[in-house]
Amino acid sequence: MSTTPSSTNEHFGPVCVNEAIPVPAFEAIDPAVVRAEGIPKPSHLSVLPELGRGAMGRIHPATDRNLLRDVALKRLDKTLAKESFYRDGFIAEAQITGQLEHPNIVPVHELAVSESGVPYFTMKLVQGVTFARWLSNGARPPGSTERLEQGLEIFMKVCDAVAYAHHRGVIHRDLKPDNIMVGDFGQVYVMDWGLARLTKSKPASGDYAQMEAPGPVGTPDYMAPEQARGNPDEMDERSDVFGLGAILYEIVSGQRPYGYTSDQQLLIDRACAGAVVPIDVACMDIGITRQLRDVVQHATATDPGRRYQSVQELQRDVQRFLRGGFHLPRKMVGAGTLIIREGDAGDAAYLIVSGTCRAFRMVNGQKEILSTMTAGSVFGEMALLLAEPRAASVESVTSTSLLVLDKATFDAGVGMDGWSGALVRALAERFRTLEQQVRASGMVRGTPGR
Repeated sequence: MSTTPSSTNEHFGPVCVNEAIPVPAFEAIDPAVVRAEGIPKPSHLSVLPELGRGAMGRIHPATDRNLLRDVALKRLDKTLAKESFYRDGFIAEAQITGQLEHPNIVPVHELAVSESGVPYFTMKLVQGVTFARWLSNGARPPGSTERLEQGLEIFMKVCDAVAYAHHRGVIHRDLKPDNIMVGDFGQVYVMDWGLARLTKSKPASGDYAQMEAPGPVGTPDYMAPEQARGNPDEMDERSDVFGLGAILYEIVSGQRPYGYTSDQQLLIDRACAGAVVPIDVACMDIGITRQLRDVVQHATATDPGRRYQSVQELQRDVQRFLRGGFHLPRKMVGAGTLIIREGDAGDAAYLIVSGTCRAFRMVNGQKEILSTMTAGSVFGEMALLLAEPRAASVESVTSTSLLVLDKATFDAGVGMDGWSGALVRALAERFRTLEQQVRASGMVRGTPGR
């Protein structure tokens, strides 16, 4: 189980005030369990039963009796607390996280050692779900607009956090959806910095520090090849870029870079060999644009030199994708399909992703070809701009993939409520007037050979 501190989906109650501090303590854990497991019991905290555990740490929800604040208390396993290698590594995690003050990194409140010698630290108790659970929600299947729009928004916040950590000289080395918390009100937190390594300084224990230990580090499904090989000196910011790319891979395709298997050693072997399943294969049955697949492929390159060299470079290309609108709903039509009909009310515009379409109008019972359009062409926008019936029909010449742009999205993207919208409408009015003049003259456009 992950040691990511998360609450249930129940909302916290209203803010309360009790001027008499500390408020009375309450015993929620059997004293015998407290003694047996060495659970810290700071005087200002009421500690609740264990919420989750990992290989070395345990998480308890707790309440600060002075601030009336719910927190998460993370403690090292009592047995491991006796070994300096693990104790020092646990303290390093708390000190690293505590210094990374960023809106998308979980805040640490305090670090201490209990009377029984167990180190612990407290941090924000995040209300929400892990990104892994968010991605597994059947309402957001791979390729859906909701998954791409909202998932990429979360992803960009994660990138902000990791880029900040890199600036401060810290690499995470265990980036995965289970270590990302998504709050109920848009909060996103990168959690669990227990495998982090310093890149611009050295811990006091030097080469004996846990972060300097050789061997595979991270979660096999998401680790870069150099992490699987296990030489800490080969791991740098680009290792985290791969981890981010692996998360992006899952957002886009619903799959993982090395395929699904419960055999952890097999995954490590695949990671060592750089056996990433091509994103084109993972997305074979999903309509994902080439632009986004290229971003994933670049981020998960097995050779660090061929990856994005920084998180900011990765963010830049994801942002370009979002601004290009390629996350919009997609429609596939076969050859000969009438997409819009002359005279109908316009409720959407379309961008051709692949294929060929033809615009035409009927003149004296004959089809007058106005234009032939290929990938990148937009049609149907005039009806949205001018709130008028369609001026022409459009049919597919070949099997065609289209992005669908409804009026609300179109208005928001163009900024129809501001000066840019007024300018676009004015240009559209002039174009319409010119079109009417062409029609009145009896000219025929677009006929082959003319």
